[in-house]
Amino acid sequence: MLCFRKMSKVVRIEALTFFRFVAVVIVVIFHFGRDATGFGGVLAAGPQMVTFFFVLSGFVMALSYLHKDCFNAGSYWWARISRIMPVYLLALGLTLVLSLIYIRDREVRLTSLILNLTLLQSWFSPHPLSINPPGWALSVEAFFYFTFPFILSAIKKYNLSPTKMAAFSLLLWVVTQAILSGALSNGFYSGFPSFSHDLIYYFPLSHFCSFLLGISGGMWFIAGKYRVKNIYLSIALVGGAALLLIFFLNNESQLVKYLGFQVAFCSSFYGPLFLIFIISISMCQSKLTSLLSAKPLVLLGETSYSLYILQEPAWRIYVHYIANYFNLPPLLNFYAFFVFLVLISILSFLCFEKPANKFMRVSLPKLVKKKQQTI
Repeated sequence: MLCFRKMSKVVRIEALTFFRFVAVVIVVIFHFGRDATGFGGVLAAGPQMVTFFFVLSGFVMALSYLHKDCFNAGSYWWARISRIMPVYLLALGLTLVLSLIYIRDREVRLTSLILNLTLLQSWFSPHPLSINPPGWALSVEAFFYFTFPFILSAIKKYNLSPTKMAAFSLLLWVVTQAILSGALSNGFYSGFPSFSHDLIYYFPLSHFCSFLLGISGGMWFIAGKYRVKNIYLSIALVGGAALLLIFFLNNESQLVKYLGFQVAFCSSFYGPLFLIFIISISMCQSKLTSLLSAKPLVLLGETSYSLYILQEPAWRIYVHYIANYFNLPPLLNFYAFFVFLVLISILSFLCFEKPANKFMRVSLPKLVKKKQQTI
C-alpha cells in the first residue's frame, strides 16, 4: 500500500465524458463508414483518436488517485479488471462465435485466443488485431493499468512535481517519436500487415508516453488554480485547442512534406495536442461545460467503452441479420448501423456493463469475505 501527502479532492469532470463518445464515433467512421460517407481528415482519424483515449486515461487516473491519502495496488487492479473485462469478454465471445459461424474457413488460432483472453495480444505480432481487432487498444490500456501503481510510487519516491513529470513525459514523447519516425523513414517499415506495422502502431511501449503525458496533465491540473468561468473565454480556449487539433489532423500530408520525413501520426504523435485539449476543457467552469455535462451527453460518453469494443460484433450482426432485409444505399446503411450500434451500446452499458462492474467490485468481494468467515 502506498501512502501520499494529502491533496485536495478532485471531482469528476463530466464535460470530458462526452468527448469520449465523439472520439469513438470517429473510430467507427474510420472502420465502417469512410467509403460511404466520404469523410476524411479529422472525421476519419480513428487511429489517431485512440491516442486521445490513452492520454485521457492517464489524466483521469491522476485525478482519481493522486488526491487519496493511501493507495492499494490490489484494490486498484481489481477495480480496473472489473471495469474493462466483462464487456471485453462479451465482445470477444460474440466475435469468436460469429467468426466460426460466418467465416468457416477462418481458423481461430489457440495462441491468439490465449493472448486475447489475457490482454497480451498487442505485445506479439501478428496477434494485435486477431479475433476482435479494436481489442488491441485494451491490451495497451491493460499495460498502463499495470504500471500505474509503480508510476505513483516513483512520483512519491522522487517527489516529482508536475513540471518535472511533464518534462520527463515530453522527453519520452520526443524519443518515442524519433524512434518511430526513423523506423518509418529508413526502410524498416514494410506496410500492413507486417511485424513492423504491429511494432510501430500497436506495441504498448509505442504509446506509453501518451499515458504519462495524461498523468502529468492531471498532476498539473490538481496543483494549479487556473479556472475559466467566463463563457466567451471558455469558448475561445476550447475552440482554439480544437482548431489546433483539426488543423494538424487535416494537413498530415503537408506536414510530412514540410518536415521531410515520415511521422507516426497514429502512434502517440498527437499526445501533447490532445493533452492541451483535455486541460482546456477541464479548466473551464462556465456554461459551456454545463452544456457539455448535460445528462444525455454524459450517458453517451459513458457508453463509449461498449460502443468501442462492441463495434466489430455489432457490425457482423447487422450485416448478417439486418442489412439484407432493407437493402439500403451505402450511406443510409452506415447510418442505420450506427444507430443500431449506439442502441446496443446503451443497452450494454445499462443492463450489463454497470451491473457486472458493481457485482465484481462490491458484491463479489463481500461474498468471498462472507464465505471465508464461515469456514
